[in-house]
Formats: sequence, C-alpha cells, structure tokens
Amino acid sequence: MCSSDLIVLGGMLPQLARSNPTALRGVARRGLPTAGALQKRNFYRPHPWDEDSTPLEHKFWTGKPAVPYEKFQIDMSKYDLKKILSARTADGDIAADMDLRDTQVLREHMDQVFTEIGAVHLINTQMTTGEEFNAVTKILMNHEDRDYEGGANLRMPIEKNVYDTGAPREANILYHHEMAYVDTSCKWVAFGALEATKDPMKGATFISENVGATDMLMDSKFGQKLVDKGCCYIRKLPDRKFFMDNSLDTSIVYNYWQTSTGTEDKDEAEAIMRSKGLEVEWQDSPVFGRYMVTKYFVDTFEYDPYNDRNTMYASIADDYTWFETWPGLKDLPHWERPLKLNFGDGEVMTRAEKKFWNECYEENGIPIAWKKGDLAIICNYRTAHGRPAYELDKDERRDLAVILGETYTRQGELPGKF
Repeated sequence: MCSSDLIVLGGMLPQLARSNPTALRGVARRGLPTAGALQKRNFYRPHPWDEDSTPLEHKFWTGKPAVPYEKFQIDMSKYDLKKILSARTADGDIAADMDLRDTQVLREHMDQVFTEIGAVHLINTQMTTGEEFNAVTKILMNHEDRDYEGGANLRMPIEKNVYDTGAPREANILYHHEMAYVDTSCKWVAFGALEATKDPMKGATFISENVGATDMLMDSKFGQKLVDKGCCYIRKLPDRKFFMDNSLDTSIVYNYWQTSTGTEDKDEAEAIMRSKGLEVEWQDSPVFGRYMVTKYFVDTFEYDPYNDRNTMYASIADDYTWFETWPGLKDLPHWERPLKLNFGDGEVMTRAEKKFWNECYEENGIPIAWKKGDLAIICNYRTAHGRPAYELDKDERRDLAVILGETYTRQGELPGKF
C-alpha cells in the first residue's frame, strides 16, 4: 500500500496550519478527528482493490442547453474587429485600442453577458491566432499574462499566456473547475478555436451552470456529507529525469513534477507546491521513479461572489475516474493512476456517490460548438467545463488555445451562504 492509500489527517495539522490556514479553519469547523483519535479507531482507507472502480457512463448534457445560446453568444460580424485590434503593446503584441468607441461598446456588451450568465461566447470573429484571442480576452479581462504553475496535467505553451488543452481527444474530460486542487485558483478561463471540425458539435466543449448543479447536489444527503467532510485531493507526479534516463513509455504519465512546478530542483519544487497549500511527500517507485505525492485538504464548495452563495468547486475529475478513457493511463490499476479524491476525513467515496455527483453537472450542461475563430470566456465560479471524447477525419483538426485568468486565493465556504 502506497502512502496515498492511507490518509491520517490529524498528523498533518501542524503543517496544514502553516501552509493553508483557510483549509485548517474548515477542518476545525467540521470537527474532524485528531491523529490520536484516528489511530485509536484504526481509521484507514479500505484496500484500494476493494473499491468498485467500474467505469462510469457519461452524457455531458440532457440534449437541451441549461442556458439558451442567445443569452451568452455575441455575433462579432457586427463589430469591426480588425479596427478594434489595431493597437500594439510595448512588446509589439496585438492589442485592442481601448480608446475607440467601438472597443468600448464591445467591452460593455461582453461585460453585460458575462456578468449575467457567467460565460460569453464570441462567434464569427475571423480570428486565427492565440495572440488575437489573448487581445480580445483582455478587452473584458484586463489580466496579466501568467504561467501554468502547479497544474495537474501536461499543458504546453502555444504563445505567451496561451496554452494547449493538454488532453488527448480519445479521453472524456469530465466536468471540473480550473485549478481547484491548489490554494491559488483562477477566476476565469478562456478558450479560442484555432482549428475546428466540420461538425461544430464534434469536439465541443461543455460548460455546466453551477447554481443548478449545486442545487441538485444539495437536495441529497451526499451533498450535506460533502459540506460536513470536505475533500482531500491526492496527486502523484513522477520524475521526468527517471523516464528520460530509462527511455520509458511516457503514455502512463499525466504530468511530471518538474513540468508542473517549472523547476528541476526537488527542494524548490516542494516549496512551490507548499506555497499553494499542498502537503508534499516523496516516494520511490520502480515504475515512476522518485515521484512527488501532494495532498490538499479543502472545502468542497467555494464562496461565489457573483451569486453570494457557496457553490460546488470540486468534481470527480480529480479522481482516478478522470483516466477511465485516457490512453495509457486507463490501463493502470486505479490505485496507480495519478489522481484520487477522498472525503476530507479520508473516507472513500462510493461509485454511486461519484456517479450522482457527476450527473449534477451533466443535468446542467451546455455545449459550446466550436467554429474556427470562436472565443469563449467562462467564469470559474459559475461554470464547470469538460468535453466528451471525439474522433477526427483525416482532413480535420481541432486545436483550442487556453488562456488562464486572474488568480485568487481560495477562501472555501462561508457560514450562512448555502
């Protein structure tokens, strides 16, 4: 049994207090047991092979969008985008001319839609580059370019502040909130279609309206259980040097600790992860080399300032279920896969609980059917996002650029806001 199969929360409280006081407040509020109490009760996870890891079925939506398209789409053929994007930054990058009346009108339009719905989908844009997507995103979100530091999957940069999706098309990408597994998350995320399929629904990104999903969850005993217990995110990050030195098959790697942290230095990598509120330990594995195991204890819900209430911020995307269709990783025993999501006291979620939780998101799903040049900016509080697996014809491509939004430090649930 590896250490990620054994969760003893009480022994982590001193470090948790230093690295993540917000999470500690959640622990105290829920009255979780101390290390001594856990030992007396022999509070260990069941053997991982005893879990029912039968793959789940996914539908992503009901066939009817939870929010009508006309409420969050903007037809950009009504705007002169070439004129709007006529400025340049000090570095020579494309930028919007914010002094133009046309730009101000577009910004007001985008802001109205985003504020009301939590998502804005720009269609008929004629954009072709990540640089243009970044510039238009900045009309609404005056953000600083940022690195994808501490990320779970292997996401490579396309251009400055523009990344690929980091996921194979053969895999179902389950509904999730971006960067929910670290202390510093992002307020929004944007996707731009560099290339799209002939059928816009093939390779569509789905968003889930989070208030409806939260209401559905909270109508169940499982929802209250998630309030009471919170969650523990477990991640396993293998050693890139071990894989390169031994010419190993990288298809079983989700992300290396080196690429997740942006450093080759073990101590620096550990410091980066701890700065994000994670517990860190190192293990030697004949399969993965010296890999980093991180654990993050946090509330299941996050206070949503737009709706003034606590809404879901976790999902089964941070469990081994994420890899049920992922090439290479799907062939590993579930206890060897890179992700595991437990209740905050170490209790293992049942398959039925995971299935219902995912259905809460799917019942409130909305497809964003991509055409080349489309740009979607989505609120990370008010929506989750994902997509089904898809296939491409020989003459097709589907390339999405990802722009990571403004960061914030998670505060978890607030009293009286359910």
